Amino acid sequence: MKHEDGFFEGIGDTKLYYQKWLPDTIKGVVLIVHGLNEHSGRYMNVVNALIPEGYAVYIHDGRGQGKSEGRRSHVNRFSDYMDDLGIFDELVRKENPNLPFHLLGHSLGSMVTTHFLAGIDQSKFKSMILSGTGSAPGPAVKGIIIFIAKILSKILPKISIPSGLDPNFISFDPQVVKDYINDPLVETNVTPRLGNESMIYTISMVDNAKMIKVPTLMLNGSEDEAFSGWDELYAAFEVEKDFKKYEGMRHEVYNEPEKEIALNDLKDWINKFN
Repeated sequence: MKHEDGFFEGIGDTKLYYQKWLPDTIKGVVLIVHGLNEHSGRYMNVVNALIPEGYAVYIHDGRGQGKSEGRRSHVNRFSDYMDDLGIFDELVRKENPNLPFHLLGHSLGSMVTTHFLAGIDQSKFKSMILSGTGSAPGPAVKGIIIFIAKILSKILPKISIPSGLDPNFISFDPQVVKDYINDPLVETNVTPRLGNESMIYTISMVDNAKMIKVPTLMLNGSEDEAFSGWDELYAAFEVEKDFKKYEGMRHEVYNEPEKEIALNDLKDWINKFN
């Protein structure tokens, strides 16, 4: 496995950090879009599962996240994420012409990927995978934070406020939670604008799902409290699809003690449509 990293320019000349992992022989490419307040370095379980299958894996740190530039945990418009992904997608395609592409979005990244796909020529992708997704906020997302973010988004959009999320929501693996808490690249705050934009794009997931034209896999833990509305979202997809609901798992199904189950389902899906 070969690893490289670097920066590319997102919209507004913002330097965005990215990483790529390449097998000796590439048969397909997987673009990953990470979740809120995290970064590209937290997906090694996925990388280690896909590289032996012959897939190159590319992922960038969203603006204001990880090693990318930008105000921490802030976005002026949610569409900035989709625009950045479009630039990254074209960069990766120039390095990998004529190869099949798959798009994987986790949590907030699932909203980015779904809305991104709904607005482009979808024939460029063979499949989409969503993990830790939904069409409404779950119980882990405090109602008071949603209310505050909505109000302050208009008057103080860039101030930093606590996300209100308990780190234990991500996994039942205590080491994963400990590493998450001690990770200097993981943020614990958000700005009101990002919080409010995220809510708007969460509740529009069903409408955008109806526009998806590529095979779609949903992966959720039965104990995931970050999102709700799973069944409503799944029902909205009018394509070849599957929904894996893992009993006894939380938000990050790739980082649970039983992660191999989800990783194997991920591999099987991508292999099926590559």
